[in-house]
Parts: sequence; structure tokens; C-alpha cells
Amino acid sequence: MSDLTTRVEPNGPAGAAAGTGAERPGGECATGAARARLARRQQELLAALVAGGPVPPGFDPDQVRAQSTGLATKRRDTVAKVAPDLPRLLGPQYGPLFLGYARRHPQTGGYRADARAFAAWALADDGPLAADRRRALEQWLHPAPERPTGPLARLRQALRR
Repeated sequence: MSDLTTRVEPNGPAGAAAGTGAERPGGECATGAARARLARRQQELLAALVAGGPVPPGFDPDQVRAQSTGLATKRRDTVAKVAPDLPRLLGPQYGPLFLGYARRHPQTGGYRADARAFAAWALADDGPLAADRRRALEQWLHPAPERPTGPLARLRQALRR
């Protein structure tokens, strides 16, 4: 039983040799450099996947583009669920517009913030939005404050303060 325990134990003699490298002189520096290289490569890959960055060397460009498109499509669909007015207001332009936006703008907040940032971008972009769609999107992004409909509603609002 003890023989089995020693073989399975991860920090046993075999685990120590493959550990952090601190057992060897200069091993910790080598590990730190390896971690820094790995972090840099991960950042490069992440930028290629979600921010339109160049494909890092050693990765299949077609595969990275396919994964990038899949992630942008998932993001587009999630934003459409969170803010269903956007696809309704933009019609068939929503999909291509959002994918164009997603390729150049990584998500920095939640999906609601992403929906608002997309709407602001679509309005600022001198793209192919028709005037009526532009007005509707502007109203969605900056809704007018609700006004009471009559004296009774104004009285209720005054009493709530």
C-alpha cells in the first residue's frame, strides 16, 4: 500500500524533477522567463482572436480566423439577446455591422455595455445606416425622459419625492 502511495504522489521524486526548477541553480529565472514568454504568446493569440490582431507565428491563420469569427458571432448573438431592440432597429444590417464592430473593438465591459458601445459606434460611423434607422438607434441609445401624462401622474410623482 505504501509503495502505491509513493508512486502516485505528485510531489515525489519524479514530481520534484519536473517541478518549478528551483532545485537547479538558475532554474527559477528560467521558469520566470518561460512564464513571461507564455504570457506574451497568450496575449498575442487573444489579440488575434478578439481584437483583430495579427496571427502569431506558429498558429494556423485559417483556424485562428475561423475561431475569431465564431467568437464574434457568439458575442453578436448574446448582445442581441441582451438588447433585442438592436437587431429589430437595424434589420439585416445588424449582423454585418456588429461583426465589423467586434473585429476592431474588444469587449471591455458586460454585454449591456457592449450593446451601448456598439450603438454609439454605429451612430458615429458614417456607414450605410438609413436616416430612419439612425434616428431610431439614437432614440434607443438616448431615450427621452418619461413625462407624466396628466395632472394626476404629476401629483403622484411629486408625492414620491
